[in-house]
Amino acid sequence: MTFFLIDDDQVFHFITSKTLKKINPDIIVEKFLDGEEGINRIKNSLHKQSELPDIVLLDINMPYLNGWGFLKEFQTIGDQIEKEVQIYMLTSSDDPEDLEKAKKFSELSGYIVKPVSKEELEVLIRNFPSIEWFQPNL
Repeated sequence: MTFFLIDDDQVFHFITSKTLKKINPDIIVEKFLDGEEGINRIKNSLHKQSELPDIVLLDINMPYLNGWGFLKEFQTIGDQIEKEVQIYMLTSSDDPEDLEKAKKFSELSGYIVKPVSKEELEVLIRNFPSIEWFQPNL
């Protein structure tokens, strides 16, 4: 399973990648400081779909290309992506306008207010359809 962390906060990168590795050390984490880096990585992987992420954690506010810009770019290549890619919008505020705007993007799988907890990450992993190694506690 591969996570892309697209956020200009390096502390978020550090904590989230460490938490994901604690959940399962086999998780691959790639980190990008802005939406442009993230979308370019995805565009460069269209020829090899296995290199695409399973889950993207996408911050709204970033320099260069913010989360909204990333989503608009993602829409332009969405028909070329055969693999399921779940994108979760991240924000450090619970601005109702951002939530309403997020609802307009069918590409989004969810909306998460920071900080992201270990439990929230476990739920994302557990709910991802192609994951067999993570079994919920029954």
